[in-house]
Amino acid sequence: MFNNLLLRLCSIVTYLLIFLIIPINQPVSGQESLLFSDEHFMLLVEELGAQHDGNIDLTILQEEFAQLAANPVEINQASFEELSRIRLLTDFQIQSLINYIYKNGPVFSVYELQFVYGFDEELVNLILPFIDLQNKVRAIPADLDKKLASGKHQVFVRSSRRYDKGSENLPDNDSIPGNGATSPILGNPAKLYLRYDYRYKRKIRWGITAEKDAGEEFFKGINKNGFDFYSAHLQINNFGFVKNLSIGDYHLRFGQGLVLWSGFSFGKTSMPLDIKKRAAGITGYRSTDENRFFRGIATTLTHKNIDLSFFYSGKKIDGNITEYDSTRNKAIAVSSLQTTGDHSLAGLASDKDAVFEQVFGTNLTINFNKIKTGLTFAHTWLDTELSPPDRYYNQSYFRGKQLTHLSGDYQLLINRINLYGEAAYCFGKGWAILNGALFNLSSEFSLAMLYRNFEKEYFSLYGNAFAENSVGRNEEGFYLGTEISPLANWKVSAYFDAYKFPWLRYLVTSPSSGSDYLIKIDYNPSSQIKMYWKIKGESDVADINKDLPGITDQEIINRLNIRYHLSYSTSPNLRFRNRIEIARCKVGGFSPEWGYILYQDILFTFRQLPVDLRARYAIFDTDSYNTRIYTYENDVLYSFSVPALFSKGTRSYLLMKYSPGNALSFWLKLSRTRFSNKIPDGFDSIIPGNLLSEIKFQIRYKF
Repeated sequence: MFNNLLLRLCSIVTYLLIFLIIPINQPVSGQESLLFSDEHFMLLVEELGAQHDGNIDLTILQEEFAQLAANPVEINQASFEELSRIRLLTDFQIQSLINYIYKNGPVFSVYELQFVYGFDEELVNLILPFIDLQNKVRAIPADLDKKLASGKHQVFVRSSRRYDKGSENLPDNDSIPGNGATSPILGNPAKLYLRYDYRYKRKIRWGITAEKDAGEEFFKGINKNGFDFYSAHLQINNFGFVKNLSIGDYHLRFGQGLVLWSGFSFGKTSMPLDIKKRAAGITGYRSTDENRFFRGIATTLTHKNIDLSFFYSGKKIDGNITEYDSTRNKAIAVSSLQTTGDHSLAGLASDKDAVFEQVFGTNLTINFNKIKTGLTFAHTWLDTELSPPDRYYNQSYFRGKQLTHLSGDYQLLINRINLYGEAAYCFGKGWAILNGALFNLSSEFSLAMLYRNFEKEYFSLYGNAFAENSVGRNEEGFYLGTEISPLANWKVSAYFDAYKFPWLRYLVTSPSSGSDYLIKIDYNPSSQIKMYWKIKGESDVADINKDLPGITDQEIINRLNIRYHLSYSTSPNLRFRNRIEIARCKVGGFSPEWGYILYQDILFTFRQLPVDLRARYAIFDTDSYNTRIYTYENDVLYSFSVPALFSKGTRSYLLMKYSPGNALSFWLKLSRTRFSNKIPDGFDSIIPGNLLSEIKFQIRYKF
């Protein structure tokens, strides 16, 4: 019944939008519209999601943009560090803006920004929501209690549940494993999320987050206290010489990510110049990754151009237990540290909180205007032995309980050249080195280079540097990226990355090498029409027929994706997005595999009603998982969906946002994937049917 209702609802809305609403041309007023500001964010999330196989949490990034929009940067009196909050600006553009204001005085018009070297109309439109030209003097209450009372609160409640349905000749769902008493799932199939957040400008922020994944127990079993995961944080900024104080859960991001960089990290994307990390230092943690964060206390003290940070973290993390002491009720050894946070099955639940982890250290950063240097020390201690099983590829993996790291990083801005890098040493293990350069050769031509060399013995639990290999070791590579604006309204973005793995790795029983490239051509003839063409190719190697004893043939794997994307609006209320993408994968001498996806998006905002609607209908057909195609989907606020579509079928969803006032907002998302035959292996389903449906509901209350 739910699936039929969803299908009819999507169809009705689609027809209404196409045939009845197109003539509307009046502008939207009195409400926030998100229709024309998310193209940039959409592509970024999509590419990062593909790198992480769809599992990505960009809550921090989205919150940074939301907080920036609520507290825009007063660019006429902002420092380099304050302007760096606008992630859409490069270091060159920031310095160019500072130089322009120094020579010509304050900027009073957005049109004048286009005369700043390195700026154009498209960039100005992108940063417009996050800047303030008025230099407003805001009245600040004198008393602390009045200051705190003027802060902003918000509460989120979210629930989602997936419904699997088999064919008509399948037994009733209650008799299928996964439903009812015979289910291996420990808890309710609903996913629950609760969050409270308080913010006073950029000075004070605290909050609590709670989450239960689908299938996890709730107020029973291992979760007698309710949710499976709780997180809390308090962050105070710019209080005298205390630049930052975080109590509870927090992120650490220093240098270029060789030692400490929790949370998301940019890699190779369609923004080929955006490969240099901007270290944020200590920030409050508000995401739902249950393992890769820090819990304790951290602070940054500042004096003139010197920042000195101290941090301590102690928390339990998941581990795959291989030895257990039943008398002490404690794990002795684990083969690996788990990062999924999923405890829906008995085996997964037994690995929860198996290891107690402590991390402490310090960071010293000195900023000499155009020169910035940093030194990071970190020590990690585990109360349980990390002991991976002996495999051909992991002979140099870390084994033990303690890790000590020391790293130095630098940034240097000289005219149109920006040099940066970091070198890190893991005591008793190995080195990791990364160096990069950005060249702003002209307003129409920029170049980026990056070299990295990570020894196979190097290991960091919280390393998250630019790399092809997600583990950040056993890799040497050189990256070259460029952006060219040959004509008005045209931009070409491209990169090429060549890398090699000096030692064996998973599924590859010999040293190997590979490369990948991307070419993206943007054409924006007007603010209403935007389109791009993208070609992405990759060449790698892997062992074939690895399951046959004694056979380890190695074949070259070539992947190619070609895409055309069009986004256009017929009125300020209505926007369409169209895409066609073709994927090809060829393994050695085998016949190539193919796949494609074709979709139509409709984004609509009512004139008189506080309602936003977004809908999609997609058709996909791929030969196998090798030709899967990742697609970004609009979702409820602070939730991200980048599914990998493969096999043959259709995918549709309808997202509605209803905001009856400034305080209250509702989101409802209905989605459905119908396969031509059965649900293929690789989708998280045990129902031998052909239909996957999900409903997601969220409420936000601000006060």
